[in-house]
Amino acid sequence: MMNWQTASIPIVQAFEPPNQMPDPLREIAGSTDRMDKDAKIRIIVIDDEALIAETVVEILKQEGFEATAVSTGLSAIELAKNWSPDIVLSDVIMPGLNGIETGIRIREIAPACRVILFSGQAATDDLLEDARHDGHRFDILAKPIKPERLVSIIRSAFHS
Repeated sequence: MMNWQTASIPIVQAFEPPNQMPDPLREIAGSTDRMDKDAKIRIIVIDDEALIAETVVEILKQEGFEATAVSTGLSAIELAKNWSPDIVLSDVIMPGLNGIETGIRIREIAPACRVILFSGQAATDDLLEDARHDGHRFDILAKPIKPERLVSIIRSAFHS
């Protein structure tokens, strides 16, 4: 079992939010529709490795977030239709829809949703470059994810 306390990763902000879209974090933070002082930030965690997804969800729940795990991009898209996530945290390389395709489709449903991708594979560079070329921008984290850093990123995004 992975020791989350000692895992460390470099955080890479590969892409900024697209210029044509408002900053989704400011939009969410300022929204009165669902977010208020007592509302929990809703996070969908997507990873085809169930143990990773469930572990991340448990860490997020312990930190006070409302989080749920799914193992496919299609499952995440269906969940997003009814659950209105604030953040999607997704692995990039997965069978079926990859994390980039999933993020794009979820943003069509929930435009203010922040998509944070993570990957342990160098092959994601080309996929991210293609998405950037098409006007889609994502935050990217390298695996393994250091829980303290992930929680810090999420909290700072909603308190800025």
